[in-house]
Amino acid sequence: MTEREKQILEKFILIMPKLSESDRSYLLGIGEGMAIKARQEKERSQQLLVKE
Repeated sequence: MTEREKQILEKFILIMPKLSESDRSYLLGIGEGMAIKARQEKERSQQLLVKE
């Protein structure tokens, strides 16, 4: 894990207890969407490598 990733996680650890349930759900949705996008991009790049 990079230092930047550690900083991001530390910020989330500090702020999570202060957020409302709806804000937590929003962040979860954003995170899930980013995970889906990253997985799709990885699959797409692997498909391009196979085609070459």
